[in-house]
Amino acid sequence: MEANNFWNNHTLNNFQILAKLKYVHSSEISSVCFLKDGRIASSSRDKSVLIYNKITFKIEIRIKERKDIFYMNVNKDGILITCMNGTYLNLYEFKGKRYSNIQTNIELKNGDIAILDRGFLVSFYKKNKKSKKFSYLNQYNEDEENLDSISDIYELDDNQYCLNSATKIKFLDWNKKIITNTIEFGEALYSSFPCDELLLMDKKDLLVFRLSTIYIIDIQKKEIIKKINIYVSGYFSCIYKVSDNIVIAGFWNNCIGQLEYDKNTKNLKLISNIGKKRVPNSGINEVSSISFKNNIFVFPYNNNFNGSSLIIYQLKNKYYSNIKFEKKI
Repeated sequence: MEANNFWNNHTLNNFQILAKLKYVHSSEISSVCFLKDGRIASSSRDKSVLIYNKITFKIEIRIKERKDIFYMNVNKDGILITCMNGTYLNLYEFKGKRYSNIQTNIELKNGDIAILDRGFLVSFYKKNKKSKKFSYLNQYNEDEENLDSISDIYELDDNQYCLNSATKIKFLDWNKKIITNTIEFGEALYSSFPCDELLLMDKKDLLVFRLSTIYIIDIQKKEIIKKINIYVSGYFSCIYKVSDNIVIAGFWNNCIGQLEYDKNTKNLKLISNIGKKRVPNSGINEVSSISFKNNIFVFPYNNNFNGSSLIIYQLKNKYYSNIKFEKKI
């Protein structure tokens, strides 16, 4: 309720730039998130994780991985999980400027978390409540006749999962280990930098983001009920749900937009955006990840294989540090 009240009274226009952290990574930033203590973390295809001071935003911790980091997040226990190259996980626990690797190199075998491996295999891991570690539970593998690369997976309820691919949506019953329903899009998604993500709104309305199009799917009836096009400065590149009716979306060309969902009319519309200007001759600059905490936004900008930076926005008229710290490497 608090999140909804906040977003009913604020738009992205109420935020201002707090800091720009220039060229913190030497390759694309894959994920950004907040640690439990409020510090920002970023991961990259340059095989590194960086942890930043909350006040100065100077780099406090550098973690070097063996492989490209494709995804990173913090779970409810405050454990930072890095996923590398679709095959390995590392788990980190932080205490001030110190950290410990509590689990290393879980190799996927060909939770509770579910992880996509090579786009065709979904592996499930179960968490031990005492040790906070994960152990391999089971897997679902696409059969050869219906092989279709999976781009995203979303947990619905009662061991029901939705699998997203370039051409269709599949509903997986994990208890029975079978696909119960399939929805065809009628068109394939072909792009070198696709946003092909799932997001559940209002318990039964599933949003599918594909390039500049959003499909709204009724998961009870298993059918598409609406198709909406929203184009800001490029295609969608990532999505982040901040309340029951508000989604923050990343776009190509250094832009994020605020989308409002109306569950009665089944409509999604753009109500504000920031960072719309494109940097000349800088390529796509994909906003690959967004994170929000304590009225602060962080996301990558000028994000490409030659190097990447972070930009941090704060809510206006609130007390935060006024330090403008720019880091170059």
